[in-house]
Amino acid sequence: MLTDQELVTLFKQGDVEALGLLMERHKAAVYGYLLRLTARPDAAEDIFQEVWLKLVRRPGAYSEREKFRAWLFTVARNAAMDHFRRESSRGAMFAAESGAAYGEGGPPPGALETAVSPEPGPQETLENKVLAETISAAMERLSPDQREVFYLRHYSELSFREIAGMLGVPIGTVLARMSRAAALLRKELQKGVQ
Repeated sequence: MLTDQELVTLFKQGDVEALGLLMERHKAAVYGYLLRLTARPDAAEDIFQEVWLKLVRRPGAYSEREKFRAWLFTVARNAAMDHFRRESSRGAMFAAESGAAYGEGGPPPGALETAVSPEPGPQETLENKVLAETISAAMERLSPDQREVFYLRHYSELSFREIAGMLGVPIGTVLARMSRAAALLRKELQKGVQ
């Protein structure tokens, strides 16, 4: 399997299939991150396309010295910030994950929900809904900064050092935000289970 850097090099040399492989490899993580930032599928899709267009238009923007995934999430975050500035809705940046954010069907099923049974029974459906609501409520209690670090760490697979560089804050700040987010989520989820 080719590395991200090798695929970018091939793309720079004119291999369009290499770009397709890169997109396929990172699509779920980048789109998921953008959806959580915007809480709007249409906005997430638009920003997602902007991210990849940047690589298409300016393949030299990525330097092989950096980890591609870190660069990609930095571009995604910057594109999202540009979107929020254009929309003048910085306050909506970390909108709560609610059913309205995903349409009438609510949030998509998680891996655990689909791994157990492709068609859950009524009891399991109710339990999954309660769990999703509990997680959503717990995420709402995080500050926007904590939520962003949490999303970046868990959905982008970036290191704390890479997140700190991306956000332009000291690594200690990132670690503190993550620690506080994890403690609050743990506390809220334990309350929800009782």
